[in-house]
Formats: sequence, C-alpha cells, structure tokens
Amino acid sequence: MYKNLILIIFSTILLNNCGYSPIYSKNLDKKINIKLINFEGDREINNSIKYNLKRYSKQSNDLNFSITTNSKYSKSSETKNLAGDTVSYNVSASVTFTVLYGENTKIFKFGEKSTLQNIASQMDEDIYETNIKKNFGELISNKLIMQLIKMK
Repeated sequence: MYKNLILIIFSTILLNNCGYSPIYSKNLDKKINIKLINFEGDREINNSIKYNLKRYSKQSNDLNFSITTNSKYSKSSETKNLAGDTVSYNVSASVTFTVLYGENTKIFKFGEKSTLQNIASQMDEDIYETNIKKNFGELISNKLIMQLIKMK
C-alpha cells in the first residue's frame, strides 16, 4: 500500500518538474481560421470532422485555411467461423483534405483502422459502428489541426 502511494507521489513530482504537457494543449495558443468548403464521402465521418473543426471557424486572424474533404469508409470481413458467418470485421477510414492557404495548396491524407467484433444484435452493432466512425472523424480532425499549426 505504501509502495503504491510513494510511486504515485514520486511520478507526480517527476511529471510536474519535467515540463510535461498534453499534445493538444498547444492548440489553444494558436489562433487559426478554418473555412469548410466541401465534404464528400461518408456522412458520419464528415459530420464528426465538421463538428470538431467548427470551433476554429470565424476567428479573426491571419491564418486562414479553406478546406475540402473527401472521406472513404470500408468494412470488410476479417474472420469467419466454420459455418461461414463473419466473426469480426476490419473497418477503415481514409480522409483526404485539400487545404488552400493563401495561394498555396496542400493535400493531407489520414487514415484509421480498427477491428469490429460481430455483435448478435444488428441494432447494437450499427450503433457501435457509428461510434467508431465518430471517433475516426475526431482523431483525423485532430491530426489535421496539428498539421495546420505546423504549416503556419
């Protein structure tokens, strides 16, 4: 019991003194303005990306980006049982962003993969798949923000 308490206190002191800070906390220091132009592809992923990027719109600053998005989602059978029924699926999403920054154009491609286990209830499986798509959209939009801050 005392060893765990000492370990927690020691690691807290080390992390506070070494300058540790979360990666995405640096996003708050940079003010960027994102204008969302066009979205093509999977609706769930695009809605998640729109939701995450809207907090960076309508800010007055010289870092103005116009973004066009094309997303693709695929779900394929990964493993099957002896009866031929699918046991798990391989789901993947890839998103291509075309970013206009002043007179420059840059293309970013991001992708995410995951494995989805077959659930007995089709409704529960659809809800779980929708949540995975939303998470993919959030992860990809965070990657895009990091790249836009680096472009500066």
